[in-house]
Amino acid sequence: MKLSFNWLKEYVDFDWSPAQLAERLLMAGIEVERIETKGASFDKIVTAKILSSDKHPNADRLTVCRVTDGKVERQIVCGAKNHKVGDIVPLALPGCTLPAPLPDGKFLTIKESKLRGVDSQGMMCSPKELGLAEDSQGLMILPADTPVGVPFVQIAGGGDTVLDLEITPNRPDWLSVIGIAREVSALAGNPLKMPSLSTTEDTEDTEKVAKVVVEDTELCPRYTARVIRGVKLGPSPKWMQQRLEASGVRAINNIVDITNYVLLECGHPLHAFDLNLLAGRTIVVRRAKQGEGLKTIDGKVRTLTPDMLVIADAEKAVALAGIMGGADSEINEKTVDVLLESAWFFPPNVRATSKKIGLKSESSYRFERGADIGICDWASRRAAALMAELAGGKVSGGAIDVYPKPATRRSIPIRYERTNQLLGVTVEPNRVQQMLTSLGLGIESSDATKATFSIPTFRVDLEREVDLIEEVCRIYGANNIPIATPAAVPGQSPQDAVYDYHTRLRTLATALGFDEATSYTLLGSATEGGALRLANPISEDYAVLRGSLLPSLLASVAHNVGRKSADLRLFELGRVFTADGKERTVLGLLLTGKRHARHWEGGQPPLLDVFDLKGAVEELLGQLGIEGWSVEKTAGGAAIQLRGQTLGTIGEVEAAKTSRLKIPAPVLYAELEVDALEASLPKDRKFARLPQFPAINRDIAMVLDESKTHQEILGAIEQSYREATKEKWLTQVEPFDIFRGGNIPAGRKSMAYSLTYRSLERTLTDAEVNALHEKVKTGLKTKLGCEIRE
Repeated sequence: MKLSFNWLKEYVDFDWSPAQLAERLLMAGIEVERIETKGASFDKIVTAKILSSDKHPNADRLTVCRVTDGKVERQIVCGAKNHKVGDIVPLALPGCTLPAPLPDGKFLTIKESKLRGVDSQGMMCSPKELGLAEDSQGLMILPADTPVGVPFVQIAGGGDTVLDLEITPNRPDWLSVIGIAREVSALAGNPLKMPSLSTTEDTEDTEKVAKVVVEDTELCPRYTARVIRGVKLGPSPKWMQQRLEASGVRAINNIVDITNYVLLECGHPLHAFDLNLLAGRTIVVRRAKQGEGLKTIDGKVRTLTPDMLVIADAEKAVALAGIMGGADSEINEKTVDVLLESAWFFPPNVRATSKKIGLKSESSYRFERGADIGICDWASRRAAALMAELAGGKVSGGAIDVYPKPATRRSIPIRYERTNQLLGVTVEPNRVQQMLTSLGLGIESSDATKATFSIPTFRVDLEREVDLIEEVCRIYGANNIPIATPAAVPGQSPQDAVYDYHTRLRTLATALGFDEATSYTLLGSATEGGALRLANPISEDYAVLRGSLLPSLLASVAHNVGRKSADLRLFELGRVFTADGKERTVLGLLLTGKRHARHWEGGQPPLLDVFDLKGAVEELLGQLGIEGWSVEKTAGGAAIQLRGQTLGTIGEVEAAKTSRLKIPAPVLYAELEVDALEASLPKDRKFARLPQFPAINRDIAMVLDESKTHQEILGAIEQSYREATKEKWLTQVEPFDIFRGGNIPAGRKSMAYSLTYRSLERTLTDAEVNALHEKVKTGLKTKLGCEIRE
């Protein structure tokens, strides 16, 4: 919501700057997204009169005008079409920097220049260029009696500051200037100044001029109508236009502008009908008929259904209740009599109708959040008084107010001791009462320990005692409550341990070069990887609970590949589901693309393969302290096993899946069971001192069957070593060569390993290591049936 700083100050006195106001509102729970200055400087902008307007000789869409500022005549090339000879307009002189920024954030400085070969000595301005409107079409045409040659600031008044507020859905009372002023009144300790409603009513009775029938009092519990006769349509006064434009609302005419003005002022939507366009001068509030059509004021024809509430006359629908009026009864240049609607509509129905037809408005925005049913008559009287004052209308006597079940104020007690306990400070009872009454609450009863307050209808969010205590906290100021150190620090909870463990996994994955991806647990019904369909999905795009993180990560890969980013290392920590509804937490690791960036020395980099992914998994498990695991082949890839338990899976994604997503390189994917990993974590962390003595390396090259795996070879080396000695000298085994072909028979391969021997107690001799190494070789021949290459 856009809030005019100058407008706000008319309802409450305070001496804060816009920045200070924004800070106080923020501390009270109202977020200020942006502060914008409008019309702060009109330097070198004067009023000028158009003396002539001729077609540009070299451009069909431009005109060449002669204007005068009362002293000097100037030639101006203009692209607007809404001016004529004799009009008074704002003229920016050479050297003027326009107040409104350009789309790139820069400001335009006017210079004498040639436009399509014709000299232009300034620029006639639109409201948007002057920073007085969000959007505008054509020049700003000033009233005919505006003096020529005076500084524009004397006509437009000083600048204004607009605060862009983000209002939470539970506080519809803040969607108005008065609502924010009430908050400022409580914060500043100054009274709220409400506008006058005084007007002279005509002797003609409203009930004799118009008729209102409410058929559905559930969807429309209250409907009020007033009649204003003999209005004269025209532009609204400049001060009203400026306030509307500062709030992001375009000025239309005095009658429509008044309804919008009151909506912004008090937060209650109104609608003005042309009384003489209502068949039978009758209003009927009813549900729409199946297939009934309504042309709204935006020019579109809407097809309605019986679950929608409409405002109708004696023959047809004329408005969509709480959302938008109809084109057949809107205010027009022939309007002389106005029927003013001020009603309250059931929020869920307004929200459902608005969503179903895809139509949002300032009215629906407020009604669907819960407008104030108690302010209907006040808003109607305020608008009627303005129409009498600004449009010369006569207000018919009384009003039609269909209100069969008037809303009653809720009562909520508040205990002073409980308030002080929750806040951590002592707030005196009279201070508590003063804070809450300043917000519009009424005291029903009070004693030394508690008070009971009646809740106004505009505070739909207050339901229980703690809500009142929160109001006391807001006005007292959370920043004024001193920080207190707790008497004792509680130990770590199970939830803390899970959070820390998950954070550790994320940190390790990030350290390994993976970027975190976050996705929904719901998949489309047509997506592979779904485990359990929802009984009542919000849409087919979110209809199935995922059984794996792979579909989500593949979607992220496809998204990045489509944007020329194909070298990816992604991880995600999230929940997956089984067909019987059980959920698990898993860690997904995905690799695809080139192993490293191109370099001038190396040519085309190789693609990542499953060994890169296995290395990442190995490092992650090693950092966790999990030892003794192995990789076992399965039908669809490989499983990571530890003492008979599966920790996860690893392998390459089927080419059919990646090709459908247009992913050019192989995709490697591992999914680890987070709970199983946690159960495998060592109870104690072991540390070893850094080695003092040198290591000795020996190599083994062997020719063996193609079917033998790296895991089998490592196991055979370890077993052979344990059979040879009880000393723990073998500290590392690393493969460094795989060879096939040449003099190696078909079906066999050559594999070479480097073995590192080191003692933590002394320097080993070559003789000791050579003897031990020979025993390892002998053991490998027996266990693997291999040939040792010398």
